[in-house]
Amino acid sequence: MGPPADWVKINVRRTKDCYEVYALVPGLLREEVHVQSDPAGRLIVTGEPEQLDNPWGVTPFKKVISLPSRIDPHQTSAVVTLHGQLFVRAPFEQSKS
Repeated sequence: MGPPADWVKINVRRTKDCYEVYALVPGLLREEVHVQSDPAGRLIVTGEPEQLDNPWGVTPFKKVISLPSRIDPHQTSAVVTLHGQLFVRAPFEQSKS
């Protein structure tokens, strides 16, 4: 996968029960963006444009986001809009009683 890309802007917001991650990935289709998560609180966002010589200058990228607390990777969800906005919801890991 490609090197970190400065053109991918990411914001992270903490809510009462999850982290919300917003990223701008203009020029990429939903199937060209992938999000992986692990319990340690890491999100890995990658993008691989189908056409490398695209007119928008979109290049492959990989961004690793380290969140300050553990998350539930099985409940993490991601959506890419038609306008190139990525939204990830990563719920906090529930403590086992």
